[in-house]
Amino acid sequence: MKGSETIKETLHKADCVLYPVGDRRDKVVIVLSGSEGGLEHTGKLAKYLQDNGIPALALGYFKTKHSVKNLNRIELENIKAAIDWLKKMGYEKIGIEGCSKGAEYAAAAAIAFHELSCVILKIPSWFYSEGMNGKTPSGTCCWSYKGKEIPYTPYKTRKLPVVQEMMKNKEYNILAVNTGKNINPESIIPIEKIEAPILMFSTEVDTIWPSKESCEKMEERLNSNKFPYPHKHICFEHMSHMMLEYCGSGIKWFMKSEKQYPEECARERVIMGQECIKWIEEVW
Repeated sequence: MKGSETIKETLHKADCVLYPVGDRRDKVVIVLSGSEGGLEHTGKLAKYLQDNGIPALALGYFKTKHSVKNLNRIELENIKAAIDWLKKMGYEKIGIEGCSKGAEYAAAAAIAFHELSCVILKIPSWFYSEGMNGKTPSGTCCWSYKGKEIPYTPYKTRKLPVVQEMMKNKEYNILAVNTGKNINPESIIPIEKIEAPILMFSTEVDTIWPSKESCEKMEERLNSNKFPYPHKHICFEHMSHMMLEYCGSGIKWFMKSEKQYPEECARERVIMGQECIKWIEEVW
């Protein structure tokens, strides 16, 4: 039975909504959305999994009632609290899925907490980035663990020309903000330290950051370290950075590729969702 009920919880410094599936307890996936914060997009990711028979926990790690306001020094302990709570709820295997900034957070959590036995990274970065205080770079990492911030790569400037770039490109395009950085070697994500199968998605038309390059770099790192678990990278041609299976048609007003290729983007979202379900049910 595919359940439609939800269970709201506050865990550590995050707000969570559980999307259960009947009495199924063998698997559950923690889902994280990106730099928009809140639970709206996270809930869509979780609902897609629930509608396909997989329990999911939508975790709002900032911009929610009980979480921090800014994308700045967010604790990995939020994920650990979610893991422990799900275990108490009787779930046996716990995976994690992150989209955009959430993919960065998911990777950091999977490296720290090996209870996470399946990892899905949608449009990830290959290094940890500087956080934000509102619209201003914070001078600290997005993430922290055990009271210490994780090494990060800073933005190139203290004033980000986001609005100017959007007006110039006539779409939500901030590639100029997120490319050409001087990468701090200590901020490179040691993806090979994850102890779980890893599925990654990217797109050739990413207008936020070069996710295809990021996934390729992480694939190279996994291969060079003889990573012992299954791993796969799928790159799409038309879908934008907004990698939600349940993505509204309004996205076409913000992303050129979504407006030019609506049918292709819709088809790629179907494929992405199918690949996620297959990975969770067959590879994990």
